[in-house]
Amino acid sequence: MLDKGAPIICLQFINDRFTLIIGWLILPSLLLIPKELHGQVAVEVGVAEVAVQAPETSPHKIPGFIISVDEKKLNLLDDFERYVRHQMWEKALTTIKDLSASQSSSALLPTQDGFLIDANQRIFRALTSLPPEGREAYRLFYDGKARKEFAELSEKHPLYSADAEKRATEIYYQYFLTSIGDEVADLLGNQAFERGEFLQAAEYWRSILEHHPDTSLPELDLNVKHALALIRGARTERAAAAIEVIAQQFPGQKVTLGGNAFDPVSYLRSLLPQQNVSSVASSKSNNPKSVSQSFQLPESDSQPHWQLHFLDQSVEQALQNSQSDYYGRSKSYATYVPPIAVDQQHAYVNYYGVCFGLDLKSGKLLWRNAKFKDLGNHFNNYSFHQSSHLNQYHIAVSGDYVLATLIPQKEMNRYRACYRLVAYQKKTGKQVWQTSANNESYICEPLVVGEQIYTISHQQNSKQLNLSCLSLKTGKKEWGMPLGSVVAGSSTNGMEDMPSPVLKLNGESLLVLTNNGALFDISLAGRSINWVFRYPYPVNQSTSNNYYAAANEEVQLHSRGQMYCDHNLLYFKEEGASEVYALDLAAKKVVWKRPIKVAAQLVGIDDQNVYLLSGELEALSRETSRLNWAVSLPIAAGGLSAVIDPQHAWIFTSRGVFEISKSNGDILDIYRGHDLSSLGGAISLNQGLMLCISNQAVTAYPSTPAGKQKSKETPTSEP
Repeated sequence: MLDKGAPIICLQFINDRFTLIIGWLILPSLLLIPKELHGQVAVEVGVAEVAVQAPETSPHKIPGFIISVDEKKLNLLDDFERYVRHQMWEKALTTIKDLSASQSSSALLPTQDGFLIDANQRIFRALTSLPPEGREAYRLFYDGKARKEFAELSEKHPLYSADAEKRATEIYYQYFLTSIGDEVADLLGNQAFERGEFLQAAEYWRSILEHHPDTSLPELDLNVKHALALIRGARTERAAAAIEVIAQQFPGQKVTLGGNAFDPVSYLRSLLPQQNVSSVASSKSNNPKSVSQSFQLPESDSQPHWQLHFLDQSVEQALQNSQSDYYGRSKSYATYVPPIAVDQQHAYVNYYGVCFGLDLKSGKLLWRNAKFKDLGNHFNNYSFHQSSHLNQYHIAVSGDYVLATLIPQKEMNRYRACYRLVAYQKKTGKQVWQTSANNESYICEPLVVGEQIYTISHQQNSKQLNLSCLSLKTGKKEWGMPLGSVVAGSSTNGMEDMPSPVLKLNGESLLVLTNNGALFDISLAGRSINWVFRYPYPVNQSTSNNYYAAANEEVQLHSRGQMYCDHNLLYFKEEGASEVYALDLAAKKVVWKRPIKVAAQLVGIDDQNVYLLSGELEALSRETSRLNWAVSLPIAAGGLSAVIDPQHAWIFTSRGVFEISKSNGDILDIYRGHDLSSLGGAISLNQGLMLCISNQAVTAYPSTPAGKQKSKETPTSEP
């Protein structure tokens, strides 16, 4: 959809320079717990605030996810930085020339703080960090040549041609510190903005503001264009900060908007998203299970709004058998809670590949793609246990489609079966398409953006992860790119245990948490890697197995990797990892990291805390990472999640739903509910219903705003 009256910059070439003109055009809108344990405030022993140090090992050599770099360029970069330290300017400048001119075998180079970034940007960073003496030597050495090449660019190429842009980009990275560097950066910023690559445009203009203090370009115009590009690129926090800079440095000054003089500060502020957006919209960017208003549940003796049991008797018996069989014990099938996706009217569940839809109002079963009882036959087959990875069952809903990753039932007994991505018509359950029957296995929850699906896959005999963009309507691949290779663990049956990555949209970028020691930021417009953050990731590749050993806590709870983003800060913890991180995305630096137990899973954030759940709920300070409080809970199954309102956190356990005070971790109430034979599971609040998804059933309880009367109703459904 297009919104009328949305303002956009028009960049016009007047008197040999781009002039800022802003007009009005059409643009896209963007067990009971003992009382003495209740609410105990945790006292940390020996855990201090973590001062993050630069890693001693280059990020591409850290154990875990494998990413190749150009060792030749890396050696040249090391030489350049050594020459700079010793003020050997001629050798330094010759080396930087060789760096810029040499062909690269990899698009990434490491930094000193755990990141791998675009090779050109890494060289650019080294160049702009030159001290004043080095900058002066650089200008004397290159200024004449840079002016000549920039003049030839204007004469030989049409201004907006692809050849001109390619050559201008080369000049930008080679000669930015010369007298024409700001003009080239401004030209590239204008072109990137007109193509809709707003963040790239913002980076070009920011480079002038930060590294070209003697620019002859109007600084107010540069600041306004930089702020507007950040707004269009959905970087609202950075944009707000940029607007404040304009207000402080250029008070009372105006720019021309559509032929009239306007205050740029008030104009830019009017383009920022409203802060009082709906709770649903605001929560999606931070914590999809956060709500803006406190609520209540009905009395415990009230009937649920509806309940649906999906655990067929034959499947239940097969699950019990798997506990005594060596090939099923290690995967803890009995504690598995299926993933669920919800839209405005329906809920959709993926239970070991049996997908079904429910009506949110009545709990009526709308459709299912297979019979539950048929699953029992597969649980008794070794091939299923050998192929199954419970973290690779996913479900998502978007528009008219339900998307699921699963092993089709007809392939469940196939040796090394692949996980397919399947699209169903959400109202009828009719299969629309399925990814081709080859050796490609889809291992993450698909992310839908408009008419495209973004997903991660690998060939069954390969450890390389590939990002793919598919058509939502047809499932056909539109484009793809390799990310790198995982260091796969070994399961108890000797098979590779592949991770399940997590995808999250962040403005124009796609964040990919590999759950194997790497976090990617990928430009969707440029179809390229912006940067990668690397950190140690322990992988158990032992081939010795104790088949009858009890499953550890993280396996029993099916802990998964998760990330939450808010105000340019990203909080994440990977599956199988023992550290949680806070990352500043704008500055590309680690704010803090701290040890945490492997079984813990991130379940949400608010203004004060980061919440992690395992056998206890822990609240870490967002600012310092210190443990504010922790409370033990009877957590016995997967689906680790929480609903967080302004005052409380709600957790679904084997003893019912616990209401916990966010201020100190006190257990305020326990809502017993009507699924007490289950082990607990996932919880969410949707359309006024508290949905509790256990290892046996889906139960809906009516919720009301705190202080209002609650209704008591009723229906129960069966598959």
